[in-house]
Amino acid sequence: MIWGNDTKWIFKLKEEVPGFLEELKGKEIPGFFHYSLSGDLYDETIRWGLGNTACAVKIYYTLDLLRTLPKKEREDMAKFIKSFQKEDGSISDPLIRKRACLRNILSSIKEVDFSNVFGQRTIIGETRLAIPALMLLGERPKVPYQYFPNTKEEIDRYLKKLDWRKPWGAGSLFSHLIFFIKNSDLEDKEDLVEFAIEWVSRLESPKTGSWYKGNPSLQQKVNGAMKVITGLKVADRMEFKYPEKLIDLCLLAGRGDACDNFNVIYALHYASKVAGDSYRFEDVRRFALERLGIYKDYYFPEIGGFSFLPQKANMYYYGAKITKGLKEPDIHGTAMFLWGISIITQILGVDEALGFNELMP
Repeated sequence: MIWGNDTKWIFKLKEEVPGFLEELKGKEIPGFFHYSLSGDLYDETIRWGLGNTACAVKIYYTLDLLRTLPKKEREDMAKFIKSFQKEDGSISDPLIRKRACLRNILSSIKEVDFSNVFGQRTIIGETRLAIPALMLLGERPKVPYQYFPNTKEEIDRYLKKLDWRKPWGAGSLFSHLIFFIKNSDLEDKEDLVEFAIEWVSRLESPKTGSWYKGNPSLQQKVNGAMKVITGLKVADRMEFKYPEKLIDLCLLAGRGDACDNFNVIYALHYASKVAGDSYRFEDVRRFALERLGIYKDYYFPEIGGFSFLPQKANMYYYGAKITKGLKEPDIHGTAMFLWGISIITQILGVDEALGFNELMP
């Protein structure tokens, strides 16, 4: 693989991105980070920002800078994240739930699915986001989260209720379930994980290698596959039946937002690992290099951050409007694109030279 000027920019990220994070740090609340550079609708005087700080932790870790941060900064981030924990062990942002309430209600009515009408899925997702961030900081939640299916009968009912015609969402909830079980104190947790994985394996399509029902869009198939694979990764069960078909599927993917661009690389990388490097090896490497070029279109080198949308900060987080969507980077896009780069460089065989850490899902 020949490296030209169009790829040298990623070797400057360790120097440039920390400056962006410094700009995002709160001035009054220790451990707080803004979401975007100047377009946030809420400042640090309002209790919010759980996801922002979790993203900051992941960015520092990906750049291999977390361990060298001053101890006080690491403690402040951990304390800030823990401040959002409820008595039931969940960790979620009250402002996000409040601002997303109307959208959740309207979406529930439209989809005739009321499982998220009060933001239950947001609570699950943010709890899953927060706990690994705390783990990276060498911390644990004050109260363990236990509100997940913990018997085979409950798991069966739970997975059956998920809408696998929309595998992006269903696969995400499957992955969260595996994470919570795997990190629990349940004596039979390995049997429960095995049961859940066997249940989902029945949805694996021999035509595309993804996990779903019906005929969802290409975006749903790829992003849903990524979510299922993160669950398999957490369980240390990186095996599935049709990795070659999943590679074929991923190589058809186009552009999108930060999640789309990351999800396809993640699914492609692990499908290639399962299939072996011999299957479409050069196509996979070429796709990864081209994807790196796409990533560059989202980067602001003069600032040191990535935007979630093309040259535009994300406006919504879990359905809540939190920024004006200005032409500037944001902390969420930066976390996702850096994670993607950590994987792209593995595919291209230059990960050791770059020195990034791949995040655990």
